[in-house]
Amino acid sequence: MALPLAGIRVLDLASMLAGPYGATMLGDMGADVIKIEPPYGDESRAIGPRVENDSGFFVGINRNKRGIVLDLTKPAGKELYFRLVRTADIVIDNLRPQAKAKLGITYEETCRYNPRIICITVSAFGQDGPYAGRPGIDPLAQALTGFMSVTGERGGPPLKAGPAIADATCANLVAFAAMVGLWVREQQGIGQQIELCLIDGLLHVQPAQIGQFFLCHYIQPRVGNASPFYAPYGTFTCRDGRAIQLAAFNDKFFHNICRAIDREDLMTDPRFATVADRLAHEAELNAEIQAAFARHEADEMMRRLVAADVMAAPVNTYDDTFADPQVQHNQMAVEVTHARVGKLKVGGIPVKLKKTPGAVRLPPPTLGQHTREVLQELGLSEAEIAHLRQQEVIG
Repeated sequence: MALPLAGIRVLDLASMLAGPYGATMLGDMGADVIKIEPPYGDESRAIGPRVENDSGFFVGINRNKRGIVLDLTKPAGKELYFRLVRTADIVIDNLRPQAKAKLGITYEETCRYNPRIICITVSAFGQDGPYAGRPGIDPLAQALTGFMSVTGERGGPPLKAGPAIADATCANLVAFAAMVGLWVREQQGIGQQIELCLIDGLLHVQPAQIGQFFLCHYIQPRVGNASPFYAPYGTFTCRDGRAIQLAAFNDKFFHNICRAIDREDLMTDPRFATVADRLAHEAELNAEIQAAFARHEADEMMRRLVAADVMAAPVNTYDDTFADPQVQHNQMAVEVTHARVGKLKVGGIPVKLKKTPGAVRLPPPTLGQHTREVLQELGLSEAEIAHLRQQEVIG
């Protein structure tokens, strides 16, 4: 069967993570995603370890795209861009309003070439309002939205999450926004402008914390890997130094832990009789569990926990994660052939449609890899393409 979004064309003008990864999710489902980069490339190509101008950061974000280099500061580049706009359904960007105005590619100007276009714009704080136009990245959103204030060890300073959670959340919302925009166009025949920002997305993924704040003015404390409401709930270290995360939010799962570690006596200990008791005596309970864990290797401990129906998982490195049988079964690492480095694994597709599944069809593009191919599809001759390259409009 055809891929779910076959026939949909997306122009990815965005850089870094939120916008490009949202475009990737549309590509996963079959959209023809054309990544348009300036001559120096997406900013993310220069971040972290890399092979020439292909960084791990860029490669991890940009599968299932064709890549072209187009200089939008030149009239001929902008003309080619609008020729692509005529063929497109969705444009995704994270340019600031003043940058789009300077380039002459605002929503209003874009609509003159394709009134049914869906333009999705990502920013840090919003396109209007008191912070409009300010530069921003993921940790600023974590700081501003309270996310950082509830993350960290007890008594320690606020911490940001390791991965770029604000960007990743916004990427999911980009894909969601695209689907809503396409549905509205299907039903009502209209395109539209859609705005997303990192701070809104990060507030969106804190519904429990926000609900507690509005209902009771309760502000969740920093508790590290523990919970402010349940115990045992945390990370315990085994004899071989490997760690396991446990969670038990009711009597059933607490009793299952007691059976798994051969400490049924803890089930009748008055200090641990109820959820409230266990939380009040959390340090003592954790010490008992840690002593039991220290007697076993992690693999043996996990076998015991799984057999007893305990909520538990090993604290994995990425090596461990991608060797995990469930991760492998879920096909969350897929091998592709990259134009520069050859065989390469990229992330898999988390949304599993059973009748019309998505697919990893294309490796992340090298800079300008598909420029000629895409321009030929627009009807340009080899002579015209050579002339544009000589003028450094394309690359």
